Amino acid sequence: MNKDSIYGKVAKGEPYRKAGARLTEDAEDVQKRTKLGDPEQQMREYAFYHRFDKAHLVMLAEQGFHKREDAARMLRALRRMEEAGIEKTRAETEAGEHSGEAWLITELGEDVGGRIHAGRSSGDFMAVTSRIFIREFILKLMGASIALRKQLVQLASENVDTVMPASTWSQHAQPTTFAHYAMSWELSLENDFSRLKQLYERVNMSPAGAAIMTGSRYPIKRERTAELLGFDGVITNTRYAVLGFDGWLGVPAEAYTVPALLMMNVSGIASELYLWSNTEFSYVELADRYCGTSSIMPQKKNPYTLMWIRGAAARTYGRLASYLYEMHDACMGYTRQLAPALDDVLEATQIMTGVLATLSLNKERMLANATNLNWICATDIADAIVLDKGLPFRTAHQIVAILVRLGIARGLTQADVTSALVDEAAVEYMGKPLGLSEESLRQALTPIECIKARTLTGGPAPERVEEDIARARKQYTADESTLAGLGQRLAASESTLEQAIDRIIG
Repeated sequence: MNKDSIYGKVAKGEPYRKAGARLTEDAEDVQKRTKLGDPEQQMREYAFYHRFDKAHLVMLAEQGFHKREDAARMLRALRRMEEAGIEKTRAETEAGEHSGEAWLITELGEDVGGRIHAGRSSGDFMAVTSRIFIREFILKLMGASIALRKQLVQLASENVDTVMPASTWSQHAQPTTFAHYAMSWELSLENDFSRLKQLYERVNMSPAGAAIMTGSRYPIKRERTAELLGFDGVITNTRYAVLGFDGWLGVPAEAYTVPALLMMNVSGIASELYLWSNTEFSYVELADRYCGTSSIMPQKKNPYTLMWIRGAAARTYGRLASYLYEMHDACMGYTRQLAPALDDVLEATQIMTGVLATLSLNKERMLANATNLNWICATDIADAIVLDKGLPFRTAHQIVAILVRLGIARGLTQADVTSALVDEAAVEYMGKPLGLSEESLRQALTPIECIKARTLTGGPAPERVEEDIARARKQYTADESTLAGLGQRLAASESTLEQAIDRIIG
């Protein structure tokens, strides 16, 4: 056995795993890589390990488990680590989440430093720090989603009267406005914020003190550790806290699924803009900073940023699927995909906000396509027949279907439709003309009039969209207040922890 392993310095690596105790050989490389994880991710989590070390020590000292002088020595040492650099110091130990213990043993000897881990396990250690990491990211995603919503609302407010074709199955369907379209995206993101908030509430519950499933016989006060770490409470079942089927070792399945839904909505916007930016549509143009060109085709302006977002969405869904498979078999790799997945979702959301802030709309092109292409007002012609002539909608629908067929066969557009052509279609279907007035027909064939007629709640009529814009502004203002409150509570818990340390070290 290493002569320095008892009450002295400890070799690099996890102090409980060193050769000479239960195991006689050092860990093989794949074990080290699997246990330690990605070095960059470790660097991001060292601050969370550090905070848990301090909170756990404070709780045990307050409970009288640690001698005051031992707790004070360890806490002073951890503050010296802060001065030297938490990430650098912990990384040098090569001990991952146990870097605090390894370093304290090196600094203070095992008689003091070896006491920090009493009452916890790698299980609740990973569960605690994973939840802290996830909640920090949730707050970032909540902020990014609000910023994107604000940009969509701004765009909508500037384009209440911007007429464009709406499509289903990639075919022109009915006329709408860009504002109404944009507000549909905004509402999806409102749902994302709501889901993120609910996720935060479930994530921000403390597994600390659960150890690996049954807790400890030591005088653990789980509620105090939760308070010091900024959690809203404790997870009531100690086995579930670290081994729950829907969240093994602190990584709830929702930490993947909720951001994946946000990414789906952001990618959906990217897909629409990608289509609209091509030459055949030419509805929108991205700012140059979001585009690339060709090495041989100088005319090209490729929307590379939108392509990146769509690719990031594919990676997000793949990582979600990988996580579900790993959870099913309890593989050692359960957190490896989370950080890059969350990074992609956050970056995509932020980029989309920039894209929309600098987006140029070709309003003339949108209006022209809504007026002249693909009989986009056909439903309104049928509605006019119902309202003016009292026919069943299905009868009106069939007459207009014949009308469209006749018009296409003769090379006509909807702008060329006359009452006589409507009568011809009616005669073919039911054996007699309709006599629809030219005034009713022209109103039905004017896209902006079709839009203005849809005054139902949530419809594209300008007054309804203006109401929705006002509602959305009120909602994102409330959500900003919610987000600020969550941040303030976490900041207060950090202050509470430092004050508790001050009292112990005098």
